[in-house]
Amino acid sequence: MKRYKLIRYGMAAILTAILCLPAVWKTVAYPSVSDVWCYGMVAMLSIPAFCASLRARQWPRPHALDAIVLLWALYMACNYWFLSPYPATEDFREAEALCLAYAALRLAIPFCGKAFGSVWTTGLCLAGLYQIYTGIAQLAGWEPSHHYRYALTGTFFNPGPYAILVAIALTISVAWLYNHKGAWTGLSRPDKIFRVTVYAMWVTGLPVLAATWSRTAWVALAVALTVMLWRGHRRMVLGGLAVAACLGVCAYAMKQNSADGRLLMTIVAGKAWMAEWLTGHGLGGFAHAYGEAQAAFFTEHPDSPLLSVAGSPEYAFNGLAGVGVEQGFIGMACALTITSWTAFILVRKREASACGYIVLLVASMFSYPFSLWPFRLWATGWAAYAVSLQAGTGTGSVWWKKASGAAMAILLAVPSVWWTAETKTRVEAYGEYRALSGIQDAAFVDDFRKNYDRLKDRPEYLFTYGKALRELERYNDSNAALRQGTRVSCDPMFHVITGNNYLDLGATREAETAYCKAFSLLPNRVYPLYRLMKLYEATGKDEKARDMARRITALRAKVDSPAVRKMKEEAEDLLQQTHAQKPQRKNKAL
Repeated sequence: MKRYKLIRYGMAAILTAILCLPAVWKTVAYPSVSDVWCYGMVAMLSIPAFCASLRARQWPRPHALDAIVLLWALYMACNYWFLSPYPATEDFREAEALCLAYAALRLAIPFCGKAFGSVWTTGLCLAGLYQIYTGIAQLAGWEPSHHYRYALTGTFFNPGPYAILVAIALTISVAWLYNHKGAWTGLSRPDKIFRVTVYAMWVTGLPVLAATWSRTAWVALAVALTVMLWRGHRRMVLGGLAVAACLGVCAYAMKQNSADGRLLMTIVAGKAWMAEWLTGHGLGGFAHAYGEAQAAFFTEHPDSPLLSVAGSPEYAFNGLAGVGVEQGFIGMACALTITSWTAFILVRKREASACGYIVLLVASMFSYPFSLWPFRLWATGWAAYAVSLQAGTGTGSVWWKKASGAAMAILLAVPSVWWTAETKTRVEAYGEYRALSGIQDAAFVDDFRKNYDRLKDRPEYLFTYGKALRELERYNDSNAALRQGTRVSCDPMFHVITGNNYLDLGATREAETAYCKAFSLLPNRVYPLYRLMKLYEATGKDEKARDMARRITALRAKVDSPAVRKMKEEAEDLLQQTHAQKPQRKNKAL
């Protein structure tokens, strides 16, 4: 019996290690080796699932959420194959890989029994402890930051996701401490060690979290602690909420532009969702749909105070809104059902890790944790654990159940291994692109072209490739690459370069349309208006050129720079020349 218990704890440790390892690797915003390893982690989950199926004394009972996960996986496959016009191969693979990981965990977690909960909580806290150490080392100058503007990023590419991970670990540790209240003398040695570790995490983690300046992490932390303390300390919670509201007002005043930007993104994403509310625009279509909705919003509200905070986001900054835009109401319903049901089970079972899951869900409403592998794997682990807790187990000694479980585990590994190899090839292609992107020589355009099929969903690659083709005066080919870029990005510069190509081809009407489109996507940018002014000057449309000059001088740009000031000076010179010419014309008339 003792040996079987050790085996269960060993299995739980293996599963936790597989799920938590990506949280301590370097995470970047482009294809990298960490993506290869994350697909590999999904494939490795089939090994403990296979072993658990053969040795299990109890068989996992099916649950309603299992059917919803399967339904969501099938719907995403149909959305990708039959609906989405966008290059969304990578989005599809990641989503399906997570569904396979969920299935493998549902086979393996019931074998672990109660051991998984304690080991899972410990693993999440250890991952957070490592990130806290990394942050302290970066603040002290012992380790480099991964962003040129921020001193504190942990293993991530900016402080936002780093702060969310630290908040998750801190919340789980305090929840464990709350669930294990008692006198010091009555604790076992492991509990004493864990309690000392929790104290150390909070003493070092709170200053690190404050140094990130992440309001999202603090809000998520406050919500999770409110849920934890609501049953037994309602008065204290209400008082804390009043204090938190005051601090929230102060935080809004400190970074108002960022908060207003989140508000604008929510409004525009809602507008994009309503355009295709049932089935969505298709996997991989968020950026394009968002850009079109933002253009429509500012056309309807040209004087909106939110104009100054408009941008070209790469992420949805709201996980549910992102799912709604791409997958419509069907995808939103599946995502909302799975997440809310998982949270309900974990809270009802009083799991210490439930507070960390709540932090993740709240943070996903204001940031993009579900766009990153570490948080997606954690969410999958939480969902599988919650379902296993509620579903329970049945008799698993029947041979055909064991055989079918083992066969299923093997089948789950096949696509994951294939996707790992495909991702490795994609990472190598992106590495070649990065090595050549800094070389401004059109001779390398063929090297760009050979990686087109693997990188046609990367905006930075398509923009660089389009500019390289333009330098070779292959304007039509350049426009084809830039047109692909407009399908995966809402950056107006794709349309500006397209307009420049049309202008060099002599197609002035098409160039004007491209410049106007660029300005409609982001009406706080001066450059599209400047290009229109130069176009009207070159084609002799003086009145339209003066109108553009007046708009340039009156426009308050989002970011002031020497280039913006120079464009405004040229616009002012054009207007002054016009005013100087008027008296001369009057004298000639006399």
